[in-house]
Amino acid sequence: MIRKIANKKSVILLQNAFPTLEKYIDHPHIVNGKPLKVIDTLKDEITSNFNYLLSLKKQGLNLFFPDIDRIKEMMLEELGK
Repeated sequence: MIRKIANKKSVILLQNAFPTLEKYIDHPHIVNGKPLKVIDTLKDEITSNFNYLLSLKKQGLNLFFPDIDRIKEMMLEELGK
């Protein structure tokens, strides 16, 4: 996806997505000294496209580069679930 973020054309690579825990995020992305918040319409578009990629994965077409199933499994083990 190519979208404008903070008035700059940016690329969002959903195929590089992976599950994570909040404790592994050490800082927000900063623009002009302020944390960058993703606007709701963009967040909704990302979520919709991500869910579509997940549905393709369930049908046998995996377009993700990382092994998101294994990362999720490790994350859930760490959480004790």
